[in-house]
Amino acid sequence: MMRKLAAVFLCSALGWVGGILFVLGALWWFSPSPLPLAPVLLAIALAVILIAWARLHKDETLVENGVSVPAQVTEIARSTAKISFGLSNGIDGAHPYILHYQYHFDGKEYTGRSRLLWAPPKVPENRRIHVYLDPARPARSALDFPII
Repeated sequence: MMRKLAAVFLCSALGWVGGILFVLGALWWFSPSPLPLAPVLLAIALAVILIAWARLHKDETLVENGVSVPAQVTEIARSTAKISFGLSNGIDGAHPYILHYQYHFDGKEYTGRSRLLWAPPKVPENRRIHVYLDPARPARSALDFPII
């Protein structure tokens, strides 16, 4: 349970936004003079976190029950979002990786991208991977990468 909750916050930008909104709402709620908008901010944060949770669950369901098809990695990019750890260990911050790929199903070409990856993805030299998709909605795909 805790691993999945951590994945919600770490694997998508939506999770990051929900986490930040939640922290701000909690700080305002428990401050010496609580702001009247704190409950609204907490409600919005929880809604965003639930949406991120649902998206992660859909990806997990695709990996478990979807059709596996070969895909070609087109790009391994670094996210523009920078996460600063605030530590004085010489690490300025981290930009997560995003894996872009394309695949074919029923004669049509589709593209997709991974969740946020916090370590360089290990992609074979030929850049061939497998993705999982829903045959009813082949544009929806997911990669089988570890959650964290």
